[in-house]
Formats: sequence, C-alpha cells, structure tokens
Amino acid sequence: MALMKFREPNQVKWQGVRPGHNGTQVIAENYAINARLPIYTVLAGETFYLCSLGMACATFAAGTGTAGVETGGGVVLAHLLYDNYVAGSNLFTKNVSFWPPLEVPALYDVFVYSSALVLQMYGWAFGWVE
Repeated sequence: MALMKFREPNQVKWQGVRPGHNGTQVIAENYAINARLPIYTVLAGETFYLCSLGMACATFAAGTGTAGVETGGGVVLAHLLYDNYVAGSNLFTKNVSFWPPLEVPALYDVFVYSSALVLQMYGWAFGWVE
C-alpha cells in the first residue's frame, strides 16, 4: 500500500494547523436493488483513503444489506457494514468512520449490496484519493 503523503515528521514546536492531505476529496453514493453495485471505483495509479462509509435502507422488505470493499474481480474483501433486515421493521441507517483511514488500492470497489427485489439500499463513501 502507498504511504499517506500528509504525514509530517515529529515536531518539537508546531505552529499553525497540521496539514490535511495532498489528494482530491471524494464524496460518492449509489443505490442497489437486488444487486451489488460500486459506490466508488478507485482509478489505476491511485489509492483511496476511506474515512467513512454509510448505508441506509429505504424500503420495508426482507433481505440483507451490506456495504464493503471488493477487488476489481468482484471478490469481497470486507463487509464493513452488514445488516439482516426483516419485513415490517423500522428503516435503518448505519455509518462507520475510520481513522486512520482505510487504504483501498487501485481498481478496487467500495460497494453497496441488496439481496432482494424490493430492498432498496443506499450507500455512500467519503475520503480522498492520492
């Protein structure tokens, strides 16, 4: 994995604010119905620093909703958010934050998944690419 370029050496005396990052901010979203779809695909030569990931259910339906990270070939590496949703239950929203951020390599996807025909899952991701 690439090293984050925003790291700074230890300072005995630090004045002002700490640097943020040298990348481009990413805010991405997508929704899935009976599918696993990418929220964000990391471009070749870049690393995506994932700071937060969220998902929400928008319909009352039985099924499973998931958000996570997968390789470009569709192999799921991590289910970062997972929920079994039962018909008649309340709608839900789940969020998770990462600090330090998760490093997602080039050509990997951050995804959202819905297991049922009427189960509408929204997913969103926030971070930056370098």
